Amino acid sequence: MTTRTPSYEQNVPDTVYGYVSARSQGGVPMTEAANPTSALPFHAEPDVREQAEEHARQAGLTVTAESMLGFAVAGTPAAFEQLTTGRIVSYEVEQRVEMGRRRAVTHLDIVGDRQPSALGIGTAPGGPSIEAVVLEEPRVPMRLLPATARPPMVASFHLTLPDDVSRLLNATPAHERGHVGRGVRVAMVDTGQAPHAYFTTHGYDVTPTVAVAPGTRPDEDPVGHGTGESANIFAVAPGARLLPYRASGPNGRLTAATAGFMRAKAEQPQVLTNSWGGQVGFPEDGPLAQTDRVWALEILDAVEQGIVVVFAAGNGHFSIEPQVPGVLSAGGVFCDPQGGLRASDYTSGYASPWFAGVVVPTVSGLVGLAPLAQYLMLPIPPGCSIDVDESAEGDGTAGDDGWALFSGSSAAAPQIAGAAALLLEARPGLKPDRIAEALAMTATDVTVGKNAFDIPAHRGPDEATGAGLVNVSAALDFVLTHHQ
Repeated sequence: MTTRTPSYEQNVPDTVYGYVSARSQGGVPMTEAANPTSALPFHAEPDVREQAEEHARQAGLTVTAESMLGFAVAGTPAAFEQLTTGRIVSYEVEQRVEMGRRRAVTHLDIVGDRQPSALGIGTAPGGPSIEAVVLEEPRVPMRLLPATARPPMVASFHLTLPDDVSRLLNATPAHERGHVGRGVRVAMVDTGQAPHAYFTTHGYDVTPTVAVAPGTRPDEDPVGHGTGESANIFAVAPGARLLPYRASGPNGRLTAATAGFMRAKAEQPQVLTNSWGGQVGFPEDGPLAQTDRVWALEILDAVEQGIVVVFAAGNGHFSIEPQVPGVLSAGGVFCDPQGGLRASDYTSGYASPWFAGVVVPTVSGLVGLAPLAQYLMLPIPPGCSIDVDESAEGDGTAGDDGWALFSGSSAAAPQIAGAAALLLEARPGLKPDRIAEALAMTATDVTVGKNAFDIPAHRGPDEATGAGLVNVSAALDFVLTHHQ
């Protein structure tokens, strides 16, 4: 249930994050792109972007990331209000959040005469330099003493990294042949990447974290989500180079996900993985929201640049990110102690109502079952939110030991990103659609189980698991044979 009674004085933070759309050279604003299939017409001329940025800075906003379409900004509510002549208000939305729970989440909006998108701001030859200003929507992860490199022993059935994940995704034979994704740059936008003995002991290549939200430390991950889920990349591609981006604020909430994505995109990684997303109602029959149109175009722009973009399908969430054409969307398959495969009832899957022919997920990784998906033993900062919460939910670990059992489509996304990295090492320059083709054509079909929306798996591609569970070595053979 959504409560849209605005509060003018409560729950509006001191720092607000948003996005400014510069005037599109194609003549159609990003907010009016019904179901965009290309980002190119929405690129802005360089002089228009410069003038748009100058207007934003004069209002007191800080530019935190930029692209050919627009730029992410951060600043006080007063700065946004000066730029838009509107007023920032808050309202509460009850939605699914971390660990499958539901709680009220504060959303922000700008109200006023020129809203909801503050159309036509600034001056430039040919018209206003700013087409729209939108505020960042809250995203949720689909997810002391120094921690030891070895995980604790727990009684419940679970998978360990890297060995179990590598084996069940059939990446081990590829590793034995020397294919490890060596040097392929995989960017991950999440809550952060904290130092942990697990990564150093295995010799994984982790570059210094880039903190996007002003005033946050790059070496901290208050939630632990990004640190833990990133281990899935290396389980599949132990030679990859991880470029972590912290998009969380001081409390660990993903308040700067758009800026993080744009900063990562600007560095031109070969793979860009994202274990988070927004949430709207399901099923959705209405038109694509203006804010989702803007965001979809930024994602589409990355795909058109040749970046392999991976998004988690969601854990009972329905969001725009995995539906953008060209995105590799990651669903979930559960492997039981006897090796049987079934669709995870924790993860999302559906046919897109906005983009013809798009089915989420594309393929699936390894994910646990409802209600909590406590399945993978992952390294996290000791005493972080996940460490405390999962131990309280009986995962068998301590609340300050730097290890926890969790998964979700948040785990599947970096597993699939690792698979993409391994294919890119073997075939540099392979396009995103070819990587998706290779993973889908060779995936292991899963024919039993239902997803979080009660949609059943069946023979062949379906909305429960996509094409099935990723088979890394088979995908490698496919690209070596079919792509010269």
